[in-house]
Amino acid sequence: MNVKVEFSNVFRRNYDSRQRVVLNEGGARSSKSYSIAQLFIKKLFDEDKKNFLITRKTLPSLRITSYKLFIDLLKQYGVYENFTHNKTFRELRYKDNYLLFTSIDDSTKIQSTEFNYIWMEEAEEFTYDDFITLKTRLSGKKKEDEINQIFLAYNPKKQFSYINKQLKQDKDTDYIHSTYKDNPFLDNDYIQLLQDLREQNYEYYRIFALGEYADLDSLIYHNIRLINLETYPESYDYTIYGLDFGWNNPTALLEINVKDRRIYLKEKIYRSRMQDDDLISLMNELNISNNDEIYCDCAEPDKIEKLRLAGYNVFEADKDVKLGIDFVRQTEIYTCHENVNLNKEREEYVFKKRRDGLVMDEPVKMNDHLMDALRYGLYTKSKEAEPGIRVL
Repeated sequence: MNVKVEFSNVFRRNYDSRQRVVLNEGGARSSKSYSIAQLFIKKLFDEDKKNFLITRKTLPSLRITSYKLFIDLLKQYGVYENFTHNKTFRELRYKDNYLLFTSIDDSTKIQSTEFNYIWMEEAEEFTYDDFITLKTRLSGKKKEDEINQIFLAYNPKKQFSYINKQLKQDKDTDYIHSTYKDNPFLDNDYIQLLQDLREQNYEYYRIFALGEYADLDSLIYHNIRLINLETYPESYDYTIYGLDFGWNNPTALLEINVKDRRIYLKEKIYRSRMQDDDLISLMNELNISNNDEIYCDCAEPDKIEKLRLAGYNVFEADKDVKLGIDFVRQTEIYTCHENVNLNKEREEYVFKKRRDGLVMDEPVKMNDHLMDALRYGLYTKSKEAEPGIRVL
């Protein structure tokens, strides 16, 4: 691959590993996933007759993370056109090398192929049985001096996971720990955000800044339950939306469906660096109704006015954090596997916690964009009711 590419030290440590199992444990934005993607691209160009697998526990999460990252990198490096890309089956071919993107729940494809290299993204999502299933497929043909390898990337959230309690003890395992300090390409604003976590919630700081195991015992929402999309109602009493604006952080639009006072969520937009016109165009493509109420971040009146001029039924949201969270916590809420970013945010949405263990009634400000959109919609809508009457 005759392309100038910048690599982090995390890439070099993965590249130099000679173990069969390579654990990439670390904090947020430590470059672990990015580095493994770079490693697989390099191997696709440098090696012959190899089969690659990139997988996550579910297909929706795979599509918007590793799959997107990998394709974006190929385009960024100017080599995408060298590949044959079957988008239907999520397959890439380069010369006599083959790469498959699939989830563990699509086991038929995994069972029919022998792989040389496997990447498990967000590896703590997988069970130990999942790992063993994948490891048994690590049987692709290779040269005498080559090693078939399985790479696991994850933030250390589950202290009693099979990774921490079993894999780290195995003799054929290489352990690579990384933090944001290992990523020389991070901007200063994000570095400051991670450092500020130290005073907001030290367990949060340990996981996402230091890449260490810690217990997130100050989780805010225990009332959001994960179910299959197929079990959602076929129709709803009504639909509203919550909208949180962003730029470096993603703009987040959440569809909030109400049926018999139960809430069913659908993540609609989660994208950074969107101009106002881009947002309006995407909302048009998604067929967002001009009649549905959209509750927006009131700190952006210019954006709200542009949406109003475009025909959308937008309102300024009540941003009272404490009262809003209290209301949302009293509501029966359902999410589905397709809500990848929302589910991740919900799992990491915690109250601030002092070093002495005292839990505050204010959330940590990090990765909370859909959580904010949820609060904007539900809480503001609830306040429209007359005294003694529940809207939701």
